[in-house]
Amino acid sequence: MKRFLTLCMLLSIPLALFLVAAQSGRYYAASAEIKRLEAAQSEWIEENRKLLANIAVAGSRQRVSQSMEEAEGYHMVSPAKTLRILVLPGGEKRDAEQGGGL
Repeated sequence: MKRFLTLCMLLSIPLALFLVAAQSGRYYAASAEIKRLEAAQSEWIEENRKLLANIAVAGSRQRVSQSMEEAEGYHMVSPAKTLRILVLPGGEKRDAEQGGGL
C-alpha cells in the first residue's frame, strides 16, 4: 500500500508540471488575443472619432444649405406654404368607421 501511494505521488508531480505548462500556454494565447483585440478596438475608436467629426462638418447648417442650393429641384418652402395636419387621439378609429383611409 505504501509503495502504491509513493508511486502515485511520483507520477502526480510530472502530471502537475504538465498541467501548469498547458495552462500557461493557454494564458499566453489568451493574453496575445486580448492585445490584438485591444489594438483593433483602438483603431475602431479612432475611426469612429473621424466619422463623428465628418458628420459634424457635413451636418452644419451652412454646409447643408450650400448642398441644397447646389442640388437641382430643391428649394426652400416658406412657413406660409406649409400645411400642418393635426391628428387628435381617437381619430384613427373615427376615420375607419367613416370608411376613410388610403
